Amino acid sequence: MKKPNKKRTWLARALGAGAMLTTSAVACAGLLPSMNEKPMTAWAMVYGTEKPQQKPTALLFGVVQPGYSYIQASPPKSTTVTGNGAFKFFRLRPGIRGSLGPNIDYYFLAEFANNAANPDVGGINASARVMDGNVTLNYIPGVHVQVGQMLVPFGEEGATAAGVLPWINYSPATYNIDFNQVAPTPAPNGIAGPNGSGLFDAGREMGVMAFNQFVHGPMAVDYAVGYFNGTGLSQTQSSMGHPDQAFVHGGVDFGRLGIAGSYETGRQRFNYASESYHQNRYAIDVRYGNYIKDPLWLWYEYQHANSGQPAAQGNGTARGWFAAAGFHPVKKYMGVFRYSTFNTENLDSVTYSPGSVELAPAPAAAVSLDQESLVGVYLARKGVRYYVEFDHTTYNNSTLPADNAVSVMLSVPFGVRLLH
Repeated sequence: MKKPNKKRTWLARALGAGAMLTTSAVACAGLLPSMNEKPMTAWAMVYGTEKPQQKPTALLFGVVQPGYSYIQASPPKSTTVTGNGAFKFFRLRPGIRGSLGPNIDYYFLAEFANNAANPDVGGINASARVMDGNVTLNYIPGVHVQVGQMLVPFGEEGATAAGVLPWINYSPATYNIDFNQVAPTPAPNGIAGPNGSGLFDAGREMGVMAFNQFVHGPMAVDYAVGYFNGTGLSQTQSSMGHPDQAFVHGGVDFGRLGIAGSYETGRQRFNYASESYHQNRYAIDVRYGNYIKDPLWLWYEYQHANSGQPAAQGNGTARGWFAAAGFHPVKKYMGVFRYSTFNTENLDSVTYSPGSVELAPAPAAAVSLDQESLVGVYLARKGVRYYVEFDHTTYNNSTLPADNAVSVMLSVPFGVRLLH
């Protein structure tokens, strides 16, 4: 009988121990999720479904976000500095959600704040606006069918609930592509278009969408397929071009790693514009960690849109992305750094006057910007959050000045059970 080779035995033990240590280190780092680790819930599930109930339920809920913002613009080759600041409501949104039994859920959300989704210009009444109003039918196993005005889960940033977003101001790409704040020149802080021009759909559409998320241990797969008016919050059809949109979304989560993609095609119509235009757009999200609770998280999102416009100059293009990292040095405090870019090519100009927003027959100057954002968040009890954000935006190939913006916001969610 052969004696065991001691060198090989120790080598095997060393390799085994090294493999165990490596596996343990990877597991501790969160790269290999445990079977008890739950992936993030898809946002379509958050906005569209309730726990199965035999009796009707109703929850009065919402978010109040008062704050202050200050923008400082410094024209190139000049010592002149202009600034403006104001106290404001970033959002003032009450809603009611619940179920009418095991097969029908409902969701309603209104906006009372005067913001880009509810501006007080262009013939738009800023006193209140319906953001979401829909019902979800749960008769088909594995499929939820939502009908009405709803949030379209195109990009994860735009779909994230306002009360848990890790910053105050959306990235320029989300403002301009997802939310369709489309116009030739960005206003301060990277938001395109005349301030409050009404060219803004807040990621909402009227139509029908089928969706669901399937979860097994640390893994989850979600999908959404929809067909919409293509007119955003206006709910107004156009006699020209018959606007409509088709939408598809898919996502996979494995523990802390999440990947998602969305594609939308069809005709859109600006609020108060006389013509519709064809647009194809897509978004890609890659995320590591849960920005709501994890001590360290990373997030990348890319958006791209091609528009065949009514004027004769051909297709316009808009694209942008952001990369963000968040860190909780202690449990209730979070620091965030976000780098964003956005640029356009050959987009139509937009003319604006009170009561109307029209596409002009001349291409606008290309816009290219970079933005760096620093955010501090204090996470208080019961979902209350205190935010401070600094944004520095540089316009690379336009006559616009660079600007600095400081925003401070308090976010207070509320919920009162009306029917149990």
